[in-house]
Amino acid sequence: MNPEERANAYDAPCTRCGTPVPAGAGVLRHGRRGWDVYHREHAPAPGPPPPGDHPGWHRRRLLSLDIGSTGNRPERDRITGAAVRGSDGTARGWVLDVGSDIQDPNAGSNIQDPDSRSSLQDPDCGSRAPHPHAGSSIQSAPLTLPAPPAQALEELAALLADHLASGELLVVWYAPHVLSTLHAELLRHDLTPLADRLPEGGGGVAPLCDPLILDRHVDRYRPGGRSLPAVAEWYGVPHERPGDPASDAEVALGVAVAVAASYPAVARLSRPMLHAEQTIWYAEQMERHPDAPAWPFDPVQPVTG
Repeated sequence: MNPEERANAYDAPCTRCGTPVPAGAGVLRHGRRGWDVYHREHAPAPGPPPPGDHPGWHRRRLLSLDIGSTGNRPERDRITGAAVRGSDGTARGWVLDVGSDIQDPNAGSNIQDPDSRSSLQDPDCGSRAPHPHAGSSIQSAPLTLPAPPAQALEELAALLADHLASGELLVVWYAPHVLSTLHAELLRHDLTPLADRLPEGGGGVAPLCDPLILDRHVDRYRPGGRSLPAVAEWYGVPHERPGDPASDAEVALGVAVAVAASYPAVARLSRPMLHAEQTIWYAEQMERHPDAPAWPFDPVQPVTG
């Protein structure tokens, strides 16, 4: 048996043939109601539970955001590109002409590799929590002309604020990186932060859906990486251009929908409750990582140098 596969801890009937499977002799697979037990020769290929036709927030209007940046320090690094993709067909993209503000053209190369792993992605690694926003890059959609950063950031923030004010979910893969960097960039250019553009009493930058948190909650002990390409492959979501903000935004949207389709208990949460639960789940997931950033973002102040 593959050492990464989980064996059954108790005697149980095989889901396929119904004959007994002694404890430790079979393998577990995701089922609609939890874990199913199989004889090893009867087990289907590993994968998430099959998607259902249940209702949920994944059938509402969703908007997904991703950015490219020069690194993983929200207070210092710059947004070089951004994209949003919507379940209603919305598609916007920006390339920011940061020009001489980027002193090192290789800055941020440590997060270019979409297959990179970090202890934040893998709960069995060390206590420090490096950056998990694998796939961040300076790439962006073809034919998008560079724009002054202040102009692009204002357009982006206005679009996001309008969507959030409507009460619909904003999908952001690893929100602490994306939203903290956006917050600092808006302040750097003397623009109104996203939180201040939303109605008072609305719970801040909400409601959000972070597919990384969802996946780690529904399948916390699954072996393998938790980068966006790895999770997309697990749920069968095609990912043609890892590292491109437009592609990453679209794939994050697809992963969010796939998780909800496979896990009815998550899908049936109201949008405010989903946001609130993610705050709790993230705290649980980061319990061993005291240096992990706050979710959904840290209101960091921009610095230079």
